[in-house]
Amino acid sequence: MTTPDANLLDLDQFEALARTGEINTVVCAAPDPYGRLVGKRLSIPAFRELGLSGAGVAASGFIFAVDLEMAPLDLPVSNAANGWADIRLVPDLTTLRRVPWEPHVALVICDTYEMGSDTLLPVAPRSILRRQIDRAAQQGLAFKFASELEFYLAAVPPRQAWEQGYRELKMLSDYRSDYQMIQASRDDWFIEQIRNQMPRFGVPIESSKPEWGLGQQEVTLDYCSTLAMADRHVLFKYGVKQLAHRADLTATFMAKPKIDDVGSSCHLHVSMWSADESTPLCWSESEPGRMAAKFGSFVAGQLAHAVDISLLFAPTVNSYKRFQPDQFAGTAIALGYDNRSCAFRLVGSGPSFRVENRIPGADVNPYYAYAATIAAGLDGIERQLEAPEVLNGNAWTTENITTVPTSLHRSLDLFAENKMVRAAFGDEVYDHLLVSAQSELVAFDSHTVTDWESRRYYERV
Repeated sequence: MTTPDANLLDLDQFEALARTGEINTVVCAAPDPYGRLVGKRLSIPAFRELGLSGAGVAASGFIFAVDLEMAPLDLPVSNAANGWADIRLVPDLTTLRRVPWEPHVALVICDTYEMGSDTLLPVAPRSILRRQIDRAAQQGLAFKFASELEFYLAAVPPRQAWEQGYRELKMLSDYRSDYQMIQASRDDWFIEQIRNQMPRFGVPIESSKPEWGLGQQEVTLDYCSTLAMADRHVLFKYGVKQLAHRADLTATFMAKPKIDDVGSSCHLHVSMWSADESTPLCWSESEPGRMAAKFGSFVAGQLAHAVDISLLFAPTVNSYKRFQPDQFAGTAIALGYDNRSCAFRLVGSGPSFRVENRIPGADVNPYYAYAATIAAGLDGIERQLEAPEVLNGNAWTTENITTVPTSLHRSLDLFAENKMVRAAFGDEVYDHLLVSAQSELVAFDSHTVTDWESRRYYERV
């Protein structure tokens, strides 16, 4: 596994590059509720004054209380009553790195603090994940994650794709090419940029391949500790979109861009370790399913809560269009060995033994999904749940297996009743997530006329 530190900057390296003018801009950015980077570009003097002093970069709390159209939501963190008050973006200097495709630019990921205090803003995605990491550490546990992301590439520039309404886009491939090296070679003029530039961006890559969909790609990231992996996930999506724009391609991480093509997943691999991350705690030769007792309880907690916390794995209206059993989405809540019909899949052995969650789509916010995974698993450990049985056969056709919700409506109803999440995340965060998701559903239900409606009803009713 690649050591990320070799591709990050310490302060001495940064200052040397800044003095020579090799770096003249620093992007200070925090992950937002949709897993995007938001923030400001600073000059070197401003970064020294605000970033390195610890004072932080002022930004409106509005960035955590808007929908994807940037329409304000009435949430406690930011609203008319509090004047859309500022918060502070404080750089986490362990994440400082150069941006390979912008030679004079460095980027640092920020934690978000309340203005006038040293308290983390509870509803910021990074804060939400930090809280669950801390809860695990109190029990002597740590976790390592890996995101396995899929996305589509259209062979048109983003502006053209926008002007076409994202319809009838020419995709990067012409026919199904899953695992096909001929298509991989044709695509590699661009995909090699991802494999080569991302490690220089501090995001090590394991592999790439064409996926089943037309123009679809899969790139596997190296695993690492929880917070670092969530950061890498967001940086990867940021980088792919930037590189695609420069290559006159349009990338999408929608869960289901077209109803007649396969969806894009984000399989989450997670393993359990000692608090210092030195000792793996998953594998046992003697326990059922080869799961050490505590890891078995952790996995059991994930299965027990998977349906109720689907909102944090499937955050958009579009997410639920992906949940079709014949397209390898993680719809059946079961555990299997290397069994892609199950939502949860045990893979590896010994130190590499882990569980893969196949429910999330590529539109997932990793901070929310990782936090939900840890919270559900810790609940399983606290209740000493027995390790789940390992299913043999096709989970999609096995009787009496629970399936994930098939709409955002149902997912919201289940999340609204989940006491485990409220207790683990806290009332403020829980209510923030619930109201934000409800606003997204209202926007779709009440403020939108879809192409389907126009075709179905325009002349015939």
